[in-house]
Amino acid sequence: MQTAYSRYDIDKEIFGLAWPTISEQILIMMVGIVSTILVSRLGKEAMAGVGMVNILINFFQTIFAGLATGSTIVVARVVGESGVEKAKIALIQSMFMGVIVGIIFLVCGLASADFVLKIFFGASEPKVLSLALLYYKITLIGIPFVILDMVVGGALRGAGDTKTPMYVTVVVNIINAVMSVLLIFGFKFRHVLAIPALGVKGAAIAAMVARIFGGFIIIGILFRKKSKLHIEHEDKFSIDIKLIRRIIKIGIPSFMENLIMQGGMLIMQVLIVTLGTAEVAGYQIGNNIHQLSVMPVMGLATIANTTVGQNLGKSNYDMAEVYAYENNRLAIIVAIAAAVLEITFAVPLSKLYSSDYQVIKASVIVTIGFALIEPLLAIERVSASVMRCAGDIRYVIVTSIIALWTFRVAASFVLVKFFNIGLYGVMIGIFLDFCVRGFMYVMRMKDGRWKYLRV
Repeated sequence: MQTAYSRYDIDKEIFGLAWPTISEQILIMMVGIVSTILVSRLGKEAMAGVGMVNILINFFQTIFAGLATGSTIVVARVVGESGVEKAKIALIQSMFMGVIVGIIFLVCGLASADFVLKIFFGASEPKVLSLALLYYKITLIGIPFVILDMVVGGALRGAGDTKTPMYVTVVVNIINAVMSVLLIFGFKFRHVLAIPALGVKGAAIAAMVARIFGGFIIIGILFRKKSKLHIEHEDKFSIDIKLIRRIIKIGIPSFMENLIMQGGMLIMQVLIVTLGTAEVAGYQIGNNIHQLSVMPVMGLATIANTTVGQNLGKSNYDMAEVYAYENNRLAIIVAIAAAVLEITFAVPLSKLYSSDYQVIKASVIVTIGFALIEPLLAIERVSASVMRCAGDIRYVIVTSIIALWTFRVAASFVLVKFFNIGLYGVMIGIFLDFCVRGFMYVMRMKDGRWKYLRV
């Protein structure tokens, strides 16, 4: 296959786009991680409650990432087809959709909060459930702003601007970290209590306020002339049905894929809750460590949407394939390095969160288990992004149904309930899931027909 660029040039471009996205993904995770670490000082019940809610919030964010994915892919395609000016119109349509979805979600979320938590986490201890409900209701208020932030950030990445979303996330994390310390533990000035210690409630308020600021900041940046997708005050904020359909064509299947995926994750969490509070807390810690280590892979997967999408928009099919395989190669290398670090530092990292022996033991099992599937996860994440921007989302959905629900959920349930091997059964199920998905994606990539689908 002949290419216009050397591997060095391609890798340089990929990493140039990827490092801000990787940093942004790590910082997004840090909002939940900072809360979990600080709240862990309040006891394992508080940590379990906040950890469970953060999994639920991540579930919602991942589902709504389908809308952001639609924005990224359509903007990347439009930039390749017609240039930045047309892409601005696609951005405005995404913003309309983000606002509507955010408002609907907030109203429905607050109305069903008690019901949702009892459905998923009703088997947890009463104190854990009570703290989780308090944290959940407050953090829900910030989710519409998260959706708006995700949609606009996705559009900017599609246009090739990966730095702006990162800068916004830096600000969000600074606000969250400072407010968390002040509100969770209180603050005294000259021996006078200026801010009372609010505990779990303080952590929730900090996360909510930080996310609201993030939404306002990224919208404000769009009106700056230096913005890649600069919006003028005189620009028409009108509905373009054709572009909305294109976004929905990608966004709805991505939403369905994420719903299937995260639905399976929630079922897994329900299964883990039955193992006990120490196991729940340990799983949250191990999952947090894993999520941080996998962020470089996630960044490379996100950039595949931009690099592959823009080349498909230009009908440059050979280069689209080159970028797809190179993103995969780099992701596997990064994943192996991350796995080595996870295994090496599993114990000391777990001790950052807790001093409870049972919690640390459970965390180490989960951390090492996730480390072993890192290379498989790299193939799955990058290849899935390639399929999405090519418009082959049905295949992504099929792989999720087959691998996650048949192998991860079903196998884990059998191993936990009938063989009584606890978290080991959960990690075996996860390993089987990624073995199957990795194989299915390798076969699909080799097939090559994905390059010629229309979006």
